[in-house]
Amino acid sequence: MSTPTMAPVNGANRAALLRAAKGTPAPKHRMPMGIRVTAGPNASTTPATSAEPTPVEVERTTEELLRVAAGSEAVRTRKLAEKVTGLVAELTARVDAEETLRREREAAEARHRELAEAEAELASKLAEVRQKMRATGGDSAVSASYGRGETAAERAAIRQWALANGYEVRDRGRISREIREAFAAAAGSEVTQ
Repeated sequence: MSTPTMAPVNGANRAALLRAAKGTPAPKHRMPMGIRVTAGPNASTTPATSAEPTPVEVERTTEELLRVAAGSEAVRTRKLAEKVTGLVAELTARVDAEETLRREREAAEARHRELAEAEAELASKLAEVRQKMRATGGDSAVSASYGRGETAAERAAIRQWALANGYEVRDRGRISREIREAFAAAAGSEVTQ
């Protein structure tokens, strides 16, 4: 069968006229010049019916896809698989680090809440104790400073004893508790506050 020869009519190109004569639809996208799309020898021009099996697309996991790509014959595919594997490893490390930081932050916040509750409980108990002390009159200024109640002669005697027994003591100022306790033990008396 010969192809009918037709002249372009009203600006239509020859290929469009031939497709119209044969009853074939126009391509869905423009073909570059010089490329011809032809059907195989057993291809039918009728659309597929529902009785024919349709190809089933198989979903692959990322691990399976990377494994297949790593074993590919194409160098570019293998290199791409290596790059993606590296990126997946980096992403995994980042996500793990973020999760660790999140867990640590949550643990620190929980510990802070526990400490704040304990502080509030202790402050409440302290307020109760202070109130009881005020009620019994035990909140007066009982704590005297060191050496209060001692005479100048007693302080001089302590300094003299300390120097004689190898303690370092200044000529003026406060006498340390250690020296007072040692003097009291040697003299057989109690240490004043």
